[in-house]
Amino acid sequence: MNKLIIRAILLWLSLTGVHASAGVVIGGTRFIYSADTPSLSIPLHNTSASAWLISSHILSASRWAGAENETASASSWVITPPLFTLASGQENTLRVIHNGSPLPENRESLLTLSIAAIPSGKVNGNSVQMAYRSAMKLIYRPLGLSGDPQHAYQQLQWTLNPDGLTVRNPTPYYVTLFMLHTNEQSIDSAGVVAPFSHRQTRWCAQASTCHLRWQSINDYGRVMSITEISVARRR
Repeated sequence: MNKLIIRAILLWLSLTGVHASAGVVIGGTRFIYSADTPSLSIPLHNTSASAWLISSHILSASRWAGAENETASASSWVITPPLFTLASGQENTLRVIHNGSPLPENRESLLTLSIAAIPSGKVNGNSVQMAYRSAMKLIYRPLGLSGDPQHAYQQLQWTLNPDGLTVRNPTPYYVTLFMLHTNEQSIDSAGVVAPFSHRQTRWCAQASTCHLRWQSINDYGRVMSITEISVARRR
């Protein structure tokens, strides 16, 4: 079809120092908003030969499994500019600002940063244009939290019952479960474990023993070392 524009196609590129959508490079894969800063800056760079319309939003954390009970309201956050054109070879910076009611000061809060790159040029002939959307974690981190956020994933506590694994996070930090395997079965999109919480899963349901292997991702997008344990079902 002539002048066909396909939008809302998700493109996920992770585990690098940047996030890229259609030649628009985002300066990070996750973003930490520290309580002692008035705003968070997010650099964008258009490495393609075309101009792109950039549309950005702050959304709830509901897309991340394990964060369903997150109470941080996206309405108390502002991202500016929310909509602009990024010309070929140009750079710009998004600013994220929290201007709502205070967030918990004894633990992190999680939201979603959504950035879409939409074609802004003309379509020639039978060519197809696509929009690309990246969804990344935006974490509000209060001052003075105890422990090391880079190694919080190693503090997770696992128990096994007939319904599956329960994972507890005794730390004030959000832990991302990455490359999780249970009895050699890969768990896709394992999600997160919220601070000071427990999460019941169906992983290893009915098993008498569950061998776990997982990693996490730190503030800078680096994949952390592997942690392995075996969990026996409680009698």
